[in-house]
Amino acid sequence: MPPSYTDDQIVYAVRDGLIIPAQLDRMAQGMIDLVNKTRAAMSIDNYRFDVDAHDEVAHQAAIESIVMLKNDDAILPLNAGPVANPSATPQKIAVIGEFARTPRYQGGGSSHITPTKMTSFLDTLAERGIKADFAPGFTLDLEPADPALESEAVETAKNADVVLMFLGLPEAAESEGFDRDALDMPAKQITLLEQVAAANQNVVVVLSNGSVITVAPWAKNAKGILESWLLGQSGGPALADVIFGQVSPSGKLAQSIPLDINDDPSMLNWPGEEGHVDYGEGVFVGYRYYDTYGKVVDYPFGYGLSYATFEIADVAAAKTGANTATVTATVTNTSDVDAAETVQVYVAPGKADVARPKHELKGFTKVFLKAGESKTVTIDLDERAFAYWSEKYNDWHVEAGEYAIEVGVSSRDIADTVAVALDGDGKTQPLTEWSTYGEWEADPFGAKIVAAVAAAGEAGELTKLPDNAMMRMFLNPMPINSLPTLLGEGGKKIAQFMVDEYAKLAK
Repeated sequence: MPPSYTDDQIVYAVRDGLIIPAQLDRMAQGMIDLVNKTRAAMSIDNYRFDVDAHDEVAHQAAIESIVMLKNDDAILPLNAGPVANPSATPQKIAVIGEFARTPRYQGGGSSHITPTKMTSFLDTLAERGIKADFAPGFTLDLEPADPALESEAVETAKNADVVLMFLGLPEAAESEGFDRDALDMPAKQITLLEQVAAANQNVVVVLSNGSVITVAPWAKNAKGILESWLLGQSGGPALADVIFGQVSPSGKLAQSIPLDINDDPSMLNWPGEEGHVDYGEGVFVGYRYYDTYGKVVDYPFGYGLSYATFEIADVAAAKTGANTATVTATVTNTSDVDAAETVQVYVAPGKADVARPKHELKGFTKVFLKAGESKTVTIDLDERAFAYWSEKYNDWHVEAGEYAIEVGVSSRDIADTVAVALDGDGKTQPLTEWSTYGEWEADPFGAKIVAAVAAAGEAGELTKLPDNAMMRMFLNPMPINSLPTLLGEGGKKIAQFMVDEYAKLAK
């Protein structure tokens, strides 16, 4: 690692005599690492990678990224007719929204890449012989609505059995180069959705966005909602597979969807002042904040629907080491649809010396199950799964005690909770006259000395400490050099006794 220094909260690195921001240094190192990884393949004469194979990887990744948020009246999957089911009568489908024709498949700024292929949803329908009427409805910018496009979209919707509306954030609405000041979609898209829903009640919204958007203000106008994020070059085929039921959606939300931007804890500090922003939420970021403080959200972290139904049972946790455990559970597909479910394991600490979230995701596994099939899944929790970063020890720290292990399918859909008792890592710091009485009690050596103080008090050798709840409230957070404040000269003798005894034991 190159040497570094900090100036005005920006970390710089010194590399080959040049001073550059550390973030750029890490980016450069990442590019060098990537070049080294590909060196073996690129050294082969006339080497060519398999474009179709890579596209299929992108296809599968896109399928597993799609999160189904809503599916009222089982509006999805749609019936594509003879292409998918020769005996079924096809639904008349309207596709509305420019994103269906011009997909937003990647982020902005420096994330731009050139894909080897690009297959939109409309391209996929044409390739698969699926008929649908299309109307763009709006332009992919932040300009005002075009009444002609809106009228065309509404007329197209009137003649359909079901409407697929492709909505979301255009690139101008989000980027690495600026902060968003709202979580809403462009107003013209919401207005168009309201107009279309008034003409046809069978609407499915397909979202394209790189960061979370609020759903609650317009969700009543859609029976189905698919959060597809930015799906990459093979997003069109992936969406078609899910929409027409070739596969069941299995994606889960990687962040909570709040009801309002002001519900987010970062709003207390954003956008900052006088040239700086404080990251004041500390460890209470995202679901760690919402769940700890019981804040209502629209969709919780880890949420995602399926065409199948699942049941989690036989949850158990077994201690495998002083501060490690293994969690097992049986997952059953209780439907007649083959699909995958993601089992999530959250760790909830007991009483802690520091402020900790209500629970934190510490493990998960996706399991594919045939209709009616059951499997037992196992998730190992290492020491870090139970640890927090301690400023006092300048290290990760596991406290002894009981931890709750929650197993479920989102941060707010927990199937069962079991407990495991851990030994703790035994970390201690030297005790001094400035250590609190509670810290003395919690320390292996200090606990013996506290017991000796109690015994000496009973024997009349030291002042006897009052043993009642009120006194404990004062004693526990108090440095022992403050005992004279409560006990006068007797408190001074107790403090000196404790320091002297500690010096003997800690040799």
